[in-house]
Amino acid sequence: MVYYEHTLVGTSSLEDFSLFTQKPIEPQHLDHSPVVRYDIYDTCGDVSLAIRATLELLRDQSDPQCCLLPAKDQSALPEPKISYASTSEQLSKKLKFPTFLRTISSDEHQTKAIAELVRQFNWESVAIVGSDDEYGKYGSDRLGYNFQNMNICIEFTEILPGYFSHNSSEAHKCLTDLLGKIINSSAEAIILFTKTSNVELIMKAAITHRLNRTWIASDTWSTSSGISAMQGIKLAGQVFGFISKRNEVPGFKDYVISMGNGSSNTILQDYLNHHAICSNQSETENSSITCTPTDSQEGSKQCLPSSCLANYIDQDESYNIYLAVQVIVEGLRRLLKCDNQKCERSANFTAFEVQ
Repeated sequence: MVYYEHTLVGTSSLEDFSLFTQKPIEPQHLDHSPVVRYDIYDTCGDVSLAIRATLELLRDQSDPQCCLLPAKDQSALPEPKISYASTSEQLSKKLKFPTFLRTISSDEHQTKAIAELVRQFNWESVAIVGSDDEYGKYGSDRLGYNFQNMNICIEFTEILPGYFSHNSSEAHKCLTDLLGKIINSSAEAIILFTKTSNVELIMKAAITHRLNRTWIASDTWSTSSGISAMQGIKLAGQVFGFISKRNEVPGFKDYVISMGNGSSNTILQDYLNHHAICSNQSETENSSITCTPTDSQEGSKQCLPSSCLANYIDQDESYNIYLAVQVIVEGLRRLLKCDNQKCERSANFTAFEVQ
């Protein structure tokens, strides 16, 4: 659902904002309002696809790793790039990435907060588990630097290989080796600064072995419903998590709920091909509805009450996407000198002017 949601937030935000005001578009403005268009690409979490899609978009005019290489590739291009999820501190270097902007804070703040948490609990030793990608490597390095400055012992640092989450003999061996280190470790807290797919494997193993340790979650998995809902998760131990401040996208909840009632939105329809809306709408009369998929009347696939769609909104990244769209609209509004009625300037401008 999260990928559908992110797309919906971006498109609905563009639909709802006018260049004339910071309020929803009014009917009298529709005929003469400059049009802001968009293209949607699926990078499949692959760097090469991200580069290809981005350059194709520029020619026609979520994972830090998928953003870093395209940003390097575009460093000589004047168009601003706005990310809602890339947290790498490397992207803060304006000499290397002069046109890169983001609506999320860098990992610098998160790693400092984690180190401060360890100090507040007076823990004397920790273990760090990162991964062989921009997020995991940089986060682990920064954590190590912060702990050294605080004279906190790092019992071990483990960098997981890129194939860790694959179903292979090499991956199984890596997991077994990591578990051995954790079991034999006296570290008072284990920090997992890596992607969710890696953490899922580690936590499943922790449950199986009843490790009962203290874990610190980075923002990639601290709010993962999949991990928190794991059967026997309490056997793994207690988890302290870090996330950005939560904010709600104005009007998006109502927008999502209304889309379940005969919407022709193609993005939602694609989602509903996998998770159908229950045809029996008597749920509105039932105050005790549970938002758990149930068998549809046809019995062919599970369905979900339309009022439950809003329960799957990821407020963290959704708001960052909303802010990114706001930045674009506000930049254009100022550039085109738009007031409450019209824009004084034509839509002919260079990319440098957008900055």
